Amino acid sequence: MEKKEKRKNGEGSFIHLPDGRVRMRQQFGYHPNGKQRILTVTDTSETKCLKRMKARINTLSYNDNNSDSEIKKISLTELCYKHLEYDCNSDIKICDKDDKKKDLLKPKAIDRRKSTIKNQISVYEIGKRKVNSITSNMVKNHIEYLVRNTSLSVSSIEKTLDVINAAYRWAIEQGYISNNPCTAMIKKTKKTLNKLETRNSSDGVVHILSPEQIISLEEYILKMDKKVPYQQIMGLSVLLLLYTGMRVGEMCALRWSDWMAQSQSLDINKTRYVSGSNTVEESYVFDKKTEYKPGEGPVKNDKARTIKLSNNATEILMMINKISPKTNLDDYIVINKNLNPSNPSNYGTNINKIYSKVGFGPEITGAHILRRTFATNRYNEGKTLEKIASYIGDTTDTVKKHYLCLTKKVMSGDKIINVVDMDD
Repeated sequence: MEKKEKRKNGEGSFIHLPDGRVRMRQQFGYHPNGKQRILTVTDTSETKCLKRMKARINTLSYNDNNSDSEIKKISLTELCYKHLEYDCNSDIKICDKDDKKKDLLKPKAIDRRKSTIKNQISVYEIGKRKVNSITSNMVKNHIEYLVRNTSLSVSSIEKTLDVINAAYRWAIEQGYISNNPCTAMIKKTKKTLNKLETRNSSDGVVHILSPEQIISLEEYILKMDKKVPYQQIMGLSVLLLLYTGMRVGEMCALRWSDWMAQSQSLDINKTRYVSGSNTVEESYVFDKKTEYKPGEGPVKNDKARTIKLSNNATEILMMINKISPKTNLDDYIVINKNLNPSNPSNYGTNINKIYSKVGFGPEITGAHILRRTFATNRYNEGKTLEKIASYIGDTTDTVKKHYLCLTKKVMSGDKIINVVDMDD
């Protein structure tokens, strides 16, 4: 049961939650619409909550002291960075009229947004223009220029539009400006980008491994040199991805304590990544030379899960356990030649080398093809979208669009598999 304690002199209140954490609420100023601004932070103790609240108030005070005219004088690039700094430095942000709350950005998300600002906004004319001088046509023309004159993926171009739009929305919510040039064009432009993505996706064709290719991959990996354990572990981990549909980051974060051999199940509750923004302090020092470091966090979309393993997946884990020099419960399952945990950033290169040695063509690339193969094969066996999504830790819409590709032709070797969703 929650226990609430009020502080003296209107300095807010603490709520002790059933899980042992503490939530603090405090009124601070007003929103542009005249409503009281209620700040909420959560941590493991009252002392830590007080520190978070102080940092939050300092950030808001900084924002409140920046007048409307000062914000209008800065460039679009500076506005995007100020918005990112706010997101990095605020424990919880109020992001819409319903006072929905949003946690701090994860390090990888910070990296992606910094990259978007640096490479798709700041180096172009639109990034140098003043905030109040940018029109809807300028934003539209910039997006169209990226489509015509760069090799960026459609998703990267859409991310550029999202970053610009979010920065303006934030500035309006803070009361700095009153107009968002993206409002009039964003829906139509996104619809155009979605059509372009479908058309450019290899003419609507995606690839999965054929049964013959799966057999070739299995035979090659199972014959790998047993004198070099870390190489064999790398190969076996490819089959583990194929037999479970896991993400690479989720697999790299697995420890032996996550495998319950007796029940043939695996606990997937974290992901491993490499990021240049491992602390809040580093995140908004935008001119600092980036030093990339490994880290761990919750799985994507918070889809932690325990999965029942197939006999094939269990056999792979037993083989890795037998050859690995590190098998204590706290040790990582997938390790590199230095006996350290493997990182997703290097995995794509290594897996493509294996594909090349097996003799696969250029259409077979990356680890996602294993996830896509797993999902498609399970669907063709009669498993529902919901069960597949739950097993691989994703939403049914994402599974349908990106892993089963029900709106495109699926190539399994030289055969076309048209998977039809009977619910549509």
